[in-house]
Amino acid sequence: MFGAVVNRLLEEEAVPVSFPGVPLAEAYHRKLADMDPVPIPADAEALYEATVFAADNNALELRSLSRSGGTNVPEVKAARDSFLKQELFIERGLWDRYMFDGDPTTAFYVSRRWHASGAINRGSLRLDLGAATRMDELVINVGSEYALQPWKTEEAVFLETSLDLAAWTAHKILAARVMRVKLEPSLPIRYVRFRGFPERILEVEGFLDGKPLERSGWRGSHLFSPFSRITVFRAWESSFKLDQIPRGSYLAVALEGMHGIEGAYAAVRVDGKPVGAPDRSPSYPGNPWENTIDNTASHYTYYVPLDEDMIDRQIDVVVLGIDDANLDFKPRVYITAYPAPYVAKRLLLYR
Repeated sequence: MFGAVVNRLLEEEAVPVSFPGVPLAEAYHRKLADMDPVPIPADAEALYEATVFAADNNALELRSLSRSGGTNVPEVKAARDSFLKQELFIERGLWDRYMFDGDPTTAFYVSRRWHASGAINRGSLRLDLGAATRMDELVINVGSEYALQPWKTEEAVFLETSLDLAAWTAHKILAARVMRVKLEPSLPIRYVRFRGFPERILEVEGFLDGKPLERSGWRGSHLFSPFSRITVFRAWESSFKLDQIPRGSYLAVALEGMHGIEGAYAAVRVDGKPVGAPDRSPSYPGNPWENTIDNTASHYTYYVPLDEDMIDRQIDVVVLGIDDANLDFKPRVYITAYPAPYVAKRLLLYR
């Protein structure tokens, strides 16, 4: 489909070209601030939890597929389906989706690919329901006593639920092949975190008035440390407002220097609400399909997506240092976008 015909160009005449949208007042890729040390924030726990709930522990191949998005190419779709449906991939349990797929033959495992679980401080099973959810029963099916590790049958299991990552309600249940958590349906929840995690989980389901809840937006992880097993030794913060946020923009919080392996985490507040960083380089800990993820001790960069709803709102970027032997790194925050947020027009010349 063609636009306007401009034959005047063939007669060496100039033709003005206009583009839609508002011109950028500043470069879309620029440094926003060098972050300054601040006292440990009162909401350090909520900020930490925001980032680890936003992240996942899936295999790198699954993260790559998520970044690539959908496809209309039949051959590409067939190749993806072939990879995801192969028996060995399913048996290794590398995908949190297996907890919510309604298939008791699939499970979310702790990977033993390289003889270690990769769990930080013994890990914590976390469940993000994606939105405020009313339910009266949460059911976790692990299938066998072995899968209950590190718990034993008839042993107490401790977990907490929250709507906002700030206020948490404690629950205690008995370890069993099928664990049932009774909840108050008038008090919606979104986040669930356990003190520890089962080795294998077949299904996680929620019920309200005996009816199963839809779970397509549910996510989970199990390798990140419980907050109770870390100490925040130092914090840095930078605050600003953005009067323009180009399409595809995100914050890049770069930690320049040595901070230790999993020794620092970044998150933001938007008008006081904690918002996590769903991606990082190098990547978050994951359950490997083939190679493991490098345990780099320096130069993490956390990525926080931006959207137009954040324009002219107070944004506080916070970095938490939790390795007391590596606190001399320099956090800096940048804004950038991918792809470049430019508008293009095509000129076709015919003879």
